[in-house]
Amino acid sequence: MSWIEINLSVPQESLEEISAYLFALGCEGIQVTERGVTIYFTQHRWSDEVKIGLLEFIGQIIPHFSMRHIQIKALADQDWIQNWKEYFKTIRVTSRIIIKPPWEHYNAQAGEVLVVINPQMAFGTGHHESTQLMIRALDKFIQPGMHVLDVGTGSGILAFVCDKLGADSVLGIDNDINALKNASENARLNKSSKNIRFILGQLEQFHPIEYDLVLANINAKVLLDYSTLFPRFMKLKSKLILSGILRSDEQKIVDHFHNRGFKLINKNTIKEWLSLVFELEKKEELHEEGNIREMEYR
Repeated sequence: MSWIEINLSVPQESLEEISAYLFALGCEGIQVTERGVTIYFTQHRWSDEVKIGLLEFIGQIIPHFSMRHIQIKALADQDWIQNWKEYFKTIRVTSRIIIKPPWEHYNAQAGEVLVVINPQMAFGTGHHESTQLMIRALDKFIQPGMHVLDVGTGSGILAFVCDKLGADSVLGIDNDINALKNASENARLNKSSKNIRFILGQLEQFHPIEYDLVLANINAKVLLDYSTLFPRFMKLKSKLILSGILRSDEQKIVDHFHNRGFKLINKNTIKEWLSLVFELEKKEELHEEGNIREMEYR
């Protein structure tokens, strides 16, 4: 298979607005780099029409964006794999949590938590700031025996961290079947316990079950849309950890969740990205039920 690599000179804070459009165009993967954003298309999905559409869309968000801000080159399959291997290295996210790809060796010391992630197209390699913020919050707030819901699980990285930190059960849900296939592969790499399940679906399709901890590393718009759904899956005093939020959106998110019964108890930042930890203080009575889609991956 041949690939097209497109390097976009755009600020990272614009990625939230353009990423959904990129995937709608047929983009197969996104890397955030210090120089901007690198995206990948299979050769049969890339065309002049896609390029023009990309230029026009980004131009609406970033004034004066033009072809001089785009670099395009073709890659053979092996070159694409090698590029990813050069980019994804072992990283220490907290004093005890280390993330590594399967091709690198790391000798974990006593007390360290090692998570192995094969970086496919699913989001969550541990290199993006929003994922690192989630892991830092988990290191502080997860307790052994907790029941955890991971909304938009992607590669499953947060689910594996929870499992290795002693969660009693973890359910990871995602509406992308390729993400769940990647999460299933990573579950085998991590020799995960049977406490982890991955299921295809969207939050609104699931029958509400109360969890001790709910995780969501998604874009701000989806987080706002889900603000009335999250309490259905939580007990009073349950924690909600959110990321995928730009620092400029902090007050809007905090006010919105405060009005829905949540109290902010912690926040952290890396560069322009933000994580927020809420505790559920008020909960309305639930009158409607969701339906689970029976597509489960292990």
